[in-house]
Amino acid sequence: MSASPSRRTPLLVVVMAVLTALLAAPAAQGDVSPPPVAGSDRAGADKVAAGSSARASHALARVRDVFKGGRGDLTMALRDLAMLKSELTGAERAAAERRLGRPGGKDQQLCSAVVCVHYATPESTPAYAQTVLDTVSAVHQFYVGAGYRAPKPDGNKGGSALTDIYLSDIGSDGLYGYCSTDEDVPFEAPWDRWAFCVLDNDYSSSEFPTNTPIENLQVTAAHEYFHAVQFSYDFAEDGWLLEGTAAWVEDEVFDDVNDNVQYLKAESPLKQSRISMDKFGGLRHYGAWVFFRYLTERFPAQDGGMPTLVRDIVRKTSGVAGAPDFYSWQAISKVLKGRGTTASQAFAAFAAANRRPGQTYDEGTSQRYPVPPVIDDMTVARPVQAAIKLDHLASATYRFVPAKALASKAWKLRLNVDMQATSRGSAALVTSYLTSGKVTVQWVRLNKRGNGTRAVPFSVRGVKQVEITLVNASGRFDCWKGTPFSCSGKPKDNNLNQMVSVRPFRG
Repeated sequence: MSASPSRRTPLLVVVMAVLTALLAAPAAQGDVSPPPVAGSDRAGADKVAAGSSARASHALARVRDVFKGGRGDLTMALRDLAMLKSELTGAERAAAERRLGRPGGKDQQLCSAVVCVHYATPESTPAYAQTVLDTVSAVHQFYVGAGYRAPKPDGNKGGSALTDIYLSDIGSDGLYGYCSTDEDVPFEAPWDRWAFCVLDNDYSSSEFPTNTPIENLQVTAAHEYFHAVQFSYDFAEDGWLLEGTAAWVEDEVFDDVNDNVQYLKAESPLKQSRISMDKFGGLRHYGAWVFFRYLTERFPAQDGGMPTLVRDIVRKTSGVAGAPDFYSWQAISKVLKGRGTTASQAFAAFAAANRRPGQTYDEGTSQRYPVPPVIDDMTVARPVQAAIKLDHLASATYRFVPAKALASKAWKLRLNVDMQATSRGSAALVTSYLTSGKVTVQWVRLNKRGNGTRAVPFSVRGVKQVEITLVNASGRFDCWKGTPFSCSGKPKDNNLNQMVSVRPFRG
């Protein structure tokens, strides 16, 4: 792919200078069963209780399933097991400790000033281990240079306080890589934890047919090491934010690989605009990375070669002593407010702009970003009406095409929206596609009750189509209810009726 100079980062040049040998993005890692146990921002109530022994048993079973067949998000599955293991006893507790432990038999190591790579021969070669060390060390320096906290030191767990990377034949289990923590502390604040990571021993093309072995190493290292960084802020943060930003960072570090585009074409706000963006499960949480791409292309300020916006969000989630400790959507809201907008406005604009990914995103055309489908496509000569129910952080678009009879340039289209109160996240944007190729986007000004109107040109001689994107941009939750959304919360504004009626008229 041909990357835009505005997005090219220096790390690729640094790493490629030391990489000429062999060598994934976190694969399409299947479904997770229960949602993450909690998010961050305990806000007075402290974190939700660790949960029942039944939930802990389920977490252990989920980890076993992922190890067995490569289905599921292993980093988050292990994270949840680490949070719940105190609920287990006997054989289950022992099994959890084994699953959370570091790979054994890795009796050789190579270390830089920041990480150590552990391996065994002939499973891995010294040359490959050196390549991994060079890659991960460069990734570490890139993140720290961009203002991120380094992973938390682990005492002497791997033989030193440095972050440990273990090479193992996990590709045979369908896994690209994962990170976990064996910091044995209570499930309570502070929420920062150290991490160790496991990468495949060779990324053989026979096990990883997509991308080259070295590309798979690169983006897996970028993704998984970002989890180690995240854990140093709050290892219990919302899964959709942890995975969405880790998928986002892959392309920031290794711009030419583009492995994360697979998630856009599977489960993402571009493919499934009516599903809440912050839902954790399947591949959904990976596909959410496009929201962070949207934000960082709109707010492109950089530090150390990376956009500062995501870094600032991560800092807001920090659960170390004295830190803000906001959960995902709160952190996003705080950061965007500091940049002169709101999270709801940004999400609504994102929802409408996604209908034109080629114009919206720097790589939207070259990487063939998918286009969210319209809910209905109507040729309009007389008044019509449509209604839909929308969950939080979701949207729906209707398309209206002028009938041939509307030939006079005097024809216009009046769009009336009857939505829920704006306090519940309602927003609407009208996009006009002119025959000249010009595209205009206008917000529908809503009153507090969620009602508003907008009139736009609608002559077949000048207008190709008009679209209206109805948005539920609510970020309100009753937190710690055990759901797969932000703060494990129950959304306050789901399944809301939204209605639009349109009427052609001669202006």
